[in-house]
Amino acid sequence: MILSLTPLARRTAAALLTLTLAGSAFAFADDDARRAILELRETVKQMQSDIDTVRSGQLQLANEITSLREQNRQLTGRVEELTNQLAVEKRNSRTLYESVDKRLGVFEPQMVVIDGQSVQVQADEKNAYEAAVQLLQDGKFLDAEKAFKEFSTRWDKSPYRPDAIFWWGTSAFAAEHYKTAISTQNQLLREYPKSSRAPDAMMLVASSQAASGSITAARNTLNKIIRTYPKTEVAKEASQRLKDLGQKK
Repeated sequence: MILSLTPLARRTAAALLTLTLAGSAFAFADDDARRAILELRETVKQMQSDIDTVRSGQLQLANEITSLREQNRQLTGRVEELTNQLAVEKRNSRTLYESVDKRLGVFEPQMVVIDGQSVQVQADEKNAYEAAVQLLQDGKFLDAEKAFKEFSTRWDKSPYRPDAIFWWGTSAFAAEHYKTAISTQNQLLREYPKSSRAPDAMMLVASSQAASGSITAARNTLNKIIRTYPKTEVAKEASQRLKDLGQKK
């Protein structure tokens, strides 16, 4: 038997069918939305993980940069320290070399000019002579007398020796040691008769003789000077000394 539906029933049935189909469609749409949300969440999660990885890498890089900067600072400080040490070592080496050169110079012969001639002397020989001369120039006559005496004995082959003997006698005369002054100048005249100091040495003998009261001896020495060195300044001086002693030439 075939059922016959009324118009109202047919409309009601159609409405129910429509609602049923719509519910099924909504159910399918809801599942798609859920899947999309899950996929989006997974994507966001992955992006966050990537961001964390990048941040971790940046932090590690920043730490490495900081470490490199610290190493560079330490290396710079070390370079400066080594540079300063090198400068100090150079100064010390230069000072050492200069000191060594100076010490070696004490033993190396030197060229000097004596009586217009270039001669070779030892450094300590030269220093000893100049030290004695300085004592005489400073008015330390006793010390100078001793120094020149010691020099003349020690350096008996020195080209300085004639001058040393002369200044020895000069120092003795200044110290009023007239006998020593006379003996030293006579020694000079015997050992070095051609010395440029010979005329002055003879004059110093006459002065020492006069100062010690030996007037006759002084006159004889002055006359000898005039005969030995005629027409010289020292002869003129001897003539004047004779006048002062009361005797004309």
